[in-house]
Amino acid sequence: MGRKNNKETDTIKITNQEGLALATDPQPFDEGLAQLQEASDHLFDLAQEGSCQITAYHRDRVVFSVKIKLPIEGKIEDLISDLISKRQEVEAPPTTDESVDSEAETASEPVSTDDTLAVDTTPKRTREKPHRTTVKGAKRMTVKRPSISLPKISHRVLKRFITVAALLILAGGFLFGTKLAVDAYNAPPTYAALMKQGSYVEAGKLYPARRDEVRKKLTDQSNVKQLVKFQRSYPKAETAFDLAYLQHDWPQVIKTSSQVTLSQERQIKLAVAYVHTKQFDAAVLINEQLKSKTLSEVIALGYVRQKDFDKAQKINDDLKDSTINQAIEVGKKYAAGIDAFNKIANDPQQSAEKRQQAKETVKTFEHALSTLGESRSSNS
Repeated sequence: MGRKNNKETDTIKITNQEGLALATDPQPFDEGLAQLQEASDHLFDLAQEGSCQITAYHRDRVVFSVKIKLPIEGKIEDLISDLISKRQEVEAPPTTDESVDSEAETASEPVSTDDTLAVDTTPKRTREKPHRTTVKGAKRMTVKRPSISLPKISHRVLKRFITVAALLILAGGFLFGTKLAVDAYNAPPTYAALMKQGSYVEAGKLYPARRDEVRKKLTDQSNVKQLVKFQRSYPKAETAFDLAYLQHDWPQVIKTSSQVTLSQERQIKLAVAYVHTKQFDAAVLINEQLKSKTLSEVIALGYVRQKDFDKAQKINDDLKDSTINQAIEVGKKYAAGIDAFNKIANDPQQSAEKRQQAKETVKTFEHALSTLGESRSSNS
């Protein structure tokens, strides 16, 4: 049945939306159904869920109002048609003619016409079929079983309304008052994604149990800039220690060493800090337990720079490292040169020019001795 002069307007409203962004104003039923189909397909593709309230109108009268879950797999109309075909047919019940007394049956139950869809709600009773009786002077009238009549609408639109309702029943009934709060767009990024993006502070915020992993990664990469930011947001003594080492802040390394658990790696770092602050004996004590060849080389070179050649040689007796042996020989020459030019610089019998030249030479030799083997120590 088609529309007559646009007077029979079937509309739909889609409200109380969760996970959707559709128009909430009344709109033609076909268009509203198409928008629901598009929204359902979109949510299905994203593996997300949503819900909304559907209110259908005929001539500004509410036909039904339900809340549904989305997505519905496949085409809504096709699925609805398939499901409704398996359910009971909604038909007007057959009429029954009965002869009754005019006065007793005149105020009978309401009559339903063939043009209006009727859903029989009368409980079925089993009783014997009454005999037809004719009462003199009484009228015979035909009555139908009591029914609930829906507004008169086109069969096409009516079928849509019924099939939507059938789908909701099959899906678990009408979902009045049910609220589904799904917001997949705001789902937090994964730890791996944040680390790949370099969002280390954000990773520490969303995944606090993995903060030590972030610290280790940044420390292993010698990423001082990011480690400073991370330490500012999530301070920890171990990070302060490692950060001080990466920044060559040797006094700070020694200071924070009493606040951390000294793993073997951190003991080596502490020993290196002692070497750079010329506390070689403390470094030797640490290395007695570690027995690190690399650390022994660093300590030996430290003794060379301090002109403590005997201790350097004692360490190298075990190491038998040719580089350290060469450093000891060169260091001895620098030390001898420093002593010789210091005498000239302090000899009043020498001219002022010679004394000044001697002072400059002493500075050069002292600098050369203090940096002897420095690259090897810095890599430790």
